[in-house]
Amino acid sequence: MRKKTKRKVYDRVCPITHAIVGASVTDEETLNVLRKKEQGSLEAFRTGVAEKKDWNNINTVAQLAESMAQANIGPEVMVVVKIAEMHLLEAKERFMRIGKMGTTGLGLQAMKDLLEYHELQRTAVSRSAYETHVNRVRNMIQGKSPKIKFLEEKR
Repeated sequence: MRKKTKRKVYDRVCPITHAIVGASVTDEETLNVLRKKEQGSLEAFRTGVAEKKDWNNINTVAQLAESMAQANIGPEVMVVVKIAEMHLLEAKERFMRIGKMGTTGLGLQAMKDLLEYHELQRTAVSRSAYETHVNRVRNMIQGKSPKIKFLEEKR
């Protein structure tokens, strides 16, 4: 007689609740954590005490905004992304040259505009769509994609 496989039923995950959470907009608590991190990085650039993690935070936001714009979620953000990337590269060159991270007033304004546009993108889509773009950018970063700019160590 053949063995019969017992189907595993997990009581911890309700499929209906799981589907509703995936289709809903990201909750405010999670977004507040992201906002705090991004605003902290912007403030560090403003005060001139930015570190590598602050540069990486703003760069990740730029990559996420670009990924979402390519998927026709707020395509008007592409111009702001390119301007912010240009100023991020200037900050990177300054860091390599003198060892301090900072940017100009135009760079700060571009980063602020980028964060505002990305906030609109983030709140316009479902959580699952946003997570799709987050995973896409994470995979590009882990795979060291040539599309992504990285902050190398000072030599």
